[in-house]
Amino acid sequence: MSMLPFAVQSHPHAWIYVETSFLMSADGYVTAIEQHWNYDNLLTDVLLDDLMREAAGEALDMDKWAQETLNKLEPLNYFLRVQSGETTLALGDILQFSGELLDDELHLRFTVLLKQPMKMAGADMALAVFDPSFYIEILQHPERPPRIQGDSARECELRLQYPEPTTEDFLMAAAIDNGLEVGPQFGALFAETVHVHCE
Repeated sequence: MSMLPFAVQSHPHAWIYVETSFLMSADGYVTAIEQHWNYDNLLTDVLLDDLMREAAGEALDMDKWAQETLNKLEPLNYFLRVQSGETTLALGDILQFSGELLDDELHLRFTVLLKQPMKMAGADMALAVFDPSFYIEILQHPERPPRIQGDSARECELRLQYPEPTTEDFLMAAAIDNGLEVGPQFGALFAETVHVHCE
C-alpha cells in the first residue's frame, strides 16, 4: 500500500525524480546504492502540511523526517528492487541519510548497503525504483542520469530501459482508485530499469 494518507482520483498522483549512484570499491564490487529523491510540488505540499502540523510552530527537523520516511520504507525495501539475472539482491543497512527543503521541494538522500557486495567483473545488475501501488511515479532524473562512483567504473556501462506497460496495465492502474487490489510488484510494470554491465 502507498504511504500517502490523502484521497486520490487517478493514478499516479505524485512524482519523484531520483538520482541514482552505484558505489563501487577499488576491487570492482558494488557495495551500496545512493539515492537522491526530489519530490514534486504536490507531494511536497501534502507532506509539508503534515510536518508543520506536527512541528506546532517549531523549526522543521528535516533529518528526523528523513529517518521516519526511511523507517516506513524499510519493509518495502526502500522502493528499490536490485537484481542480478533472476536473483533479487538483499539490501542491508542505511549508511547515511538526510532530508532537506530546497526551493519549496522536499529532498531525501540516502545510501543503502547491499547485504552482500557484488563483484561486477563480467556481471550484470539491474535496479528499478518504484512504489508497489504506483501511487507515486518515480523517474530517473532526466538531467542527472544514473552513474557509477569508483575507480572501476571505467570498465562498466549503464543503460536505462523504459517500461512498456500494456493498455490492460493502464486500465488496472486506473481501477485502483475504485478499489482494485494489486500485487506488491504492480508498480514495477511502470518502472524504469537501470542496467549495469561490467567487463
